[in-house]
Amino acid sequence: MSKILFDLFKDFSDYLIATFMDWHISEDWAIIFKGIINMLIIAIICFISYFITKLIINRVVHTIVTKNENKYDDELVKHKVLIPLSHMVPAAIIYYLIQFAITDEDWVKHIRTACYVYNIFSVMMTVLRALDAANDILDSIMRQKRRKMSFKGYAQVAKIITILICLILTISIILDKSPDALLAGLAGMSAVLMLVFKDSILGFVASIQLSTMNMIKKDDWITMSSRNIEGHVVDINLTTVKVRNFDNSIVTVPTASLMSESFINWSNMQETKARRIKRTLLFNAESIKAVDEEFLQKISKYTILNDYIKERQEKIGSGAPSIEFDKMEMSNIELFRQYVELYIRANCQVFKKYKPTLVKTKKGTREEYLVNNKEEFLKINGPQSEMYLDTNENGDLYIKDFAKFIKSRGHKVEIDRKDPKIYYPVTYGLDYDFVNNELMPHSVFNRILEKEGIFVENGHLVVRQMQPTATGIPIEIYAFTKITEWGAFEKIQSAFFEHLFIVAKDFDLKIFQLSPEDYRAAALHY
Repeated sequence: MSKILFDLFKDFSDYLIATFMDWHISEDWAIIFKGIINMLIIAIICFISYFITKLIINRVVHTIVTKNENKYDDELVKHKVLIPLSHMVPAAIIYYLIQFAITDEDWVKHIRTACYVYNIFSVMMTVLRALDAANDILDSIMRQKRRKMSFKGYAQVAKIITILICLILTISIILDKSPDALLAGLAGMSAVLMLVFKDSILGFVASIQLSTMNMIKKDDWITMSSRNIEGHVVDINLTTVKVRNFDNSIVTVPTASLMSESFINWSNMQETKARRIKRTLLFNAESIKAVDEEFLQKISKYTILNDYIKERQEKIGSGAPSIEFDKMEMSNIELFRQYVELYIRANCQVFKKYKPTLVKTKKGTREEYLVNNKEEFLKINGPQSEMYLDTNENGDLYIKDFAKFIKSRGHKVEIDRKDPKIYYPVTYGLDYDFVNNELMPHSVFNRILEKEGIFVENGHLVVRQMQPTATGIPIEIYAFTKITEWGAFEKIQSAFFEHLFIVAKDFDLKIFQLSPEDYRAAALHY
């Protein structure tokens, strides 16, 4: 095609010169007029070829995208990946035909060099747009898999490499030097290049470490006290991490800083749906005392303590004084600690579970999964699960061949993370969550609730007395609540401790607080 066009222009140029000379125009002016006419014709051909090539690319890509059920190729149209290639045809036409418009060989060489550079730029733009499309496709795949990963940093590194390669090729064409010679020169400038791209190199290494070690992902809730940051990650790129604080301000943090400075990632708390309560109550040491009948009568309204008090009284009255602590006298702070623990346990949410129980038989002791309610069991697992039920020697209903029963349930049971012998029956449901800044539906398996509550059943629970201090006797409460949303969590935590402040008075315990006299005495002392 190029040879035909070349021959046509050659014959046409000869015809123009001959025609102008027949009109008694000098040869020099004939060549000038020929060059102007050829320049106009070349411009028109380039203009037409550009639009035809662009139209063909759009039509071909559009046809492929519309006929293909795969939605990922829509990104090719969205980012106009192949459009820059339509600029290569006019550049090629100018490269071959410019000699018929300009007679100066130096100018022809310069224009042809510019065509080379322009084509390299067109290829570079195609690759850059393809990288943007690939980044969006990978984000879409991650959204479908509900994985909060960002490939933007890797795409930016690939862009930098692409631009550097094109820049080296461009310089080598302009200087008419081999790219190898330029690379050898760049090797000597490696120290300067490392200084120029220091932030990019550190950010790239940090982003790889953050992603491979699963330290931070898009949409994670992080806290970075050293920089006064608390909010959700909205973007992770090569050099910076963008965080939207809870006051809707946007903060950008160097990616490398997340490796060199400490931060808290709350994503695991949200995924496990368990948030920790850890707070200390300070009691005046002078308010601690041994209990008597009058005191026990006063706190008898707290019925959850009845069994514990009865058991302790039996141990205390069981015999002579002993060094065993559970046989010594009871104190009001001990009963308060026990009340807090029992109160939390009474307000834990409880799920249906299959839990092994030690059963004594004639052959010895063994673990069995007992069933308390047959109708409820069949309702959850279906009538076909009756084949797995049997009665043991004690007349208790249990699940025989438990391994086969679990296998038959498939994805409808969930293993406890702490105890692999405990299984939870689950139901299928649909939920929505923000993944990579987009609300995405996803399937969830919900445990069957047996009793509603605020606290987490299988979370750590400790109510302990800590080292006495000058400000009182600390009682630390360590528990987990199912409420993870910030505002709701603070509301529940406040209500819980407000209840404890009121209850402490019934146990004759005084919350430690400095009085005005104490402040004046401290001021006089210093």
